[in-house]
Amino acid sequence: MHHFARLLLPVVGLLLAACGTVATPVWSEQAEETRVAQAATSSHLTEMAPTATATLTSTPVPSATFTPTAAPVTATPVPPTATVAPPTSTPAMAAGDPLVYVGPGDPANGAVLYAELKAEVNFACQTCHLPNSEQMLIGPGLLNVAEWAAENITDKTPQEYLHESIVNPGAYVVSGYPDNLMPRTYGELFSEQEIEDLVAYLMSLRS
Repeated sequence: MHHFARLLLPVVGLLLAACGTVATPVWSEQAEETRVAQAATSSHLTEMAPTATATLTSTPVPSATFTPTAAPVTATPVPPTATVAPPTSTPAMAAGDPLVYVGPGDPANGAVLYAELKAEVNFACQTCHLPNSEQMLIGPGLLNVAEWAAENITDKTPQEYLHESIVNPGAYVVSGYPDNLMPRTYGELFSEQEIEDLVAYLMSLRS
């Protein structure tokens, strides 16, 4: 009995040990290949699966406001039209002006004759007439005498008036002066050329 108990105890210990140990399953070779294939497939699918939910972001199309730029218009400058004013000429320079002496007279020689004393009458023209003033001396001053004649003598030009006043001083008597004051012999004392010289000189007396 005692000997049987010694044999039984090791057997019981083995059983208890076997009951407390979970046996590790042993895969067959074919099953092991299947398991490996399944594990690889699962790992491959895991790698292919997206890790995050993709958010589609649309790129906004820029909306630009286009302001049309007008091409600059280059204007061709038009030169201003100049109004040409007619040349202003003094009466002495105007063609056909009655104040311009026309004839053979020499005003320089007329100035000499104007100052020359004529013994026959004991006078010179300048004895009674101032050549540089309109004021009276004995007779009227002769400055601007051509203009005076143009304004006051209607039937003759100033040149004709002066010629006649030398040879026939009584034909036109200036108001305020007596007749017969001027000698009536100058048409005999002066030649026709000298009379023309005097007229040319008198026409030049202008202020």
